[in-house]
Amino acid sequence: MEPRLIPVNAVIALCTPGDVYPATLAAAGYRVTGVEVPSPAGEGTVVIDAVLFNAVHNDVLAAEAKSGANVDEAQAKKYGALAADDVVRASSINVVEKGPRSLQPVYVCLAEHVERVLRGLGKAEVAFPVLAVGIDQVTHHGAAFGDSTLDLAFHEPVSVPGFPPRFIPVDPESSDEEFDRTVMPALVRMLSREREQISGAALAEEGIQHLVLYGKRARNQIISKVEAAARRAAERDPATFEYNGRTANRDAIVRFVRAPEATARQGRTQVYQAIARAAGKPVRRSTSSDQMALFDELIDELDEAGDADGDGADDGEEEAGE
Repeated sequence: MEPRLIPVNAVIALCTPGDVYPATLAAAGYRVTGVEVPSPAGEGTVVIDAVLFNAVHNDVLAAEAKSGANVDEAQAKKYGALAADDVVRASSINVVEKGPRSLQPVYVCLAEHVERVLRGLGKAEVAFPVLAVGIDQVTHHGAAFGDSTLDLAFHEPVSVPGFPPRFIPVDPESSDEEFDRTVMPALVRMLSREREQISGAALAEEGIQHLVLYGKRARNQIISKVEAAARRAAERDPATFEYNGRTANRDAIVRFVRAPEATARQGRTQVYQAIARAAGKPVRRSTSSDQMALFDELIDELDEAGDADGDGADDGEEEAGE
């Protein structure tokens, strides 16, 4: 996982029950309703990294996820100018309970940068709660949440088993290499299901489970980059994948030229070995009949490649507004 995506994945993890990460925000009644959502903010617009909603109390959290240390003062002021009703409309939240709606901006950063983030918010003359994400705990700093349940939930450090799971493996700013690492496992999974073809948009949803929550512009950017990654996969392995680009009348399509699961066991193994070689992955030969299936090994290797860069890494970047 890219280090700069750790904070936004932490937000999602804290809202996801039943996973390895503590679902502290979910226990307080919050769920993620939008990612990279543009919303009116005073006289301008701000793109909210993650919108969280408590449907019982009509409370909105607008999270700015930062991997760097610098605070964009103009952006922080825009967060301070957000109105709950505007964010509800922008993220298409279905409000069931009657009554007023409240909104609280919250900054989520890497633990190593929390002091500088707090100083930056002070210079911007705004006071927001800040969640600092570390490798073993998440801590609350700065202003109170304005929600007593959240203040209580983060009164003490929340222990975590490392950095969060890779719910969002890529975003519109990710490199081609990161998209290749995300798209290739999705293509192999589609092969194992004996699909004949898949659209670029459906492939993006297969590889990025929270894609549906993205704002329209960011979602379209991601789909375009997924399609480009699928085209590169077809160029590397034309015996397995065929890429057909968008036309005026239809979306991009990836066709599966050969289906490993439709062949005999030995042939299936050889096909997956060929896919692994085309993807630049080492091929491990089976030494016993009960060894993990090569398909599972390939998926594991591809997924591990996507995780390898993020565990405990330091991005070393301090770009304003990051």
